[in-house]
Amino acid sequence: MTATFWNTKHRSYRGTDWIRTPTYFAQEVVGRFPAGSAVLDAGCGQGQDSIYFAAAGHRVTAMDHSEFALAQFPEEALSASVRRVTASLADFPHPFDDGSFDVVYAHLSVHYFDLPTSREIMTEFRRVLRPGGLLCVMVNSVDDPEHGEGRQLGPDYYELEPGDVKRYFSRRTLYDLTSDLFVPYVLEQHGRTLKDPHQSFVRLVAERNE
Repeated sequence: MTATFWNTKHRSYRGTDWIRTPTYFAQEVVGRFPAGSAVLDAGCGQGQDSIYFAAAGHRVTAMDHSEFALAQFPEEALSASVRRVTASLADFPHPFDDGSFDVVYAHLSVHYFDLPTSREIMTEFRRVLRPGGLLCVMVNSVDDPEHGEGRQLGPDYYELEPGDVKRYFSRRTLYDLTSDLFVPYVLEQHGRTLKDPHQSFVRLVAERNE
């Protein structure tokens, strides 16, 4: 999925009423962040969660493939607490040193890839986390109404339209992907968003496995 695809997608999001509101997932997990954490918002989009975390006292690196999305951050919200980085989750290694972050947060950004790439993304997340660091991930679910639509590329992996691919996880498949890298505190299938009517996204909150 190219930067051009995401730039177009984010232009369509620009006028929505939810694009400036912190997501439910961000509000649910921010209380778990250590005070003054260094946070990587991986696949940050237009930055509503990055800005929310910065306002809560954290130092945020906001990473996204879409330059258009990163350009939508309100200027008044940018400060020394928010740094924007243009990079894809699928470009390895990620442009950060080992142990750079206390928290890696990824809201609906890691379910677009084949399994080897998904595994490499999770491995990179572990690498850039400090010992004891926290991973917070929410992904599409096999209970999503779209699951099974389009051209099947692999197990629970579909091309909905040309260039638009999605993977759908269960609690089991997300655990299998991550369990040797992270120890889960929360792994459940009732996540929700501001823009979707269903409440079946898979949420993982986990500690880096030492």
